Amino acid sequence: MTEEPTSQAIIVCGVPASGKTTFAHDLSRELRWAILDLDTLTNPLFEHMGGEFLVDVPTAQPAVRASVNDIRYTCLFDTARENLALGNSVVVVAPFTSERTFPAAWARLVDRLGIPAARVHLAWMDTPPEEVVNRMRLRGADRDLEKVKEPERFLTPDVTRAPGVEHIRIDGLLTPGGQLERFLTDLGVRESVH
Repeated sequence: MTEEPTSQAIIVCGVPASGKTTFAHDLSRELRWAILDLDTLTNPLFEHMGGEFLVDVPTAQPAVRASVNDIRYTCLFDTARENLALGNSVVVVAPFTSERTFPAAWARLVDRLGIPAARVHLAWMDTPPEEVVNRMRLRGADRDLEKVKEPERFLTPDVTRAPGVEHIRIDGLLTPGGQLERFLTDLGVRESVH
C-alpha cells in the first residue's frame, strides 16, 4: 500500500515586476521543489494569440464566462494539482490578485489544488509601486509598455493592498538572500503553529 502524498504548495503572488519570479526561483532552488510560473506556462500561446493589456482586477466571485486570463489560471492550477497529487511540492507564481484579496477566492484556489489548506502557504511580494514601475522600465519588456505609460491604471489601491487572507509578507526591497532567509524563518514559525 502506498502512502498518501504530503506535498505542499507555496503560492507566490504580487503585481508584475514586484520580484516574485526571482524570489520563487531562489525558493524553488533552496527547497528543491518544482516551480510553476503562469507566464512560463501560458505566455507563449497568449502572446501568439495577440495578448492584451491585462489589468488583474480583484473579484470575489468566479467569472460567469471565462476570460483568457481565467483559462491561463486554469492551466496553472491543473498543472499544480497534477504535481501535488504525485507527491511533488510546488512553488506557484502568478499575480493571484483575487485569490489573495478575498477569502472565498482563496478557498477556491486551495480546493482546486486538492490538498489540505494547512499545506498551502501564501507568500506576498510587497514592493512599492514606484519601484515596480522603475523595474518595468529597466526590463523593457513589450508587455510592460502600456503599464509604464499608465501605472495608475494597473497599480490601483485594490491591486496593491495587502492580502485579505493569512500570508507571509516578503519585502520587495530586501536583497534576494534577505528575502529568502526571512521567508523561510517566517514559514518555519508558521508551520510550527499548525
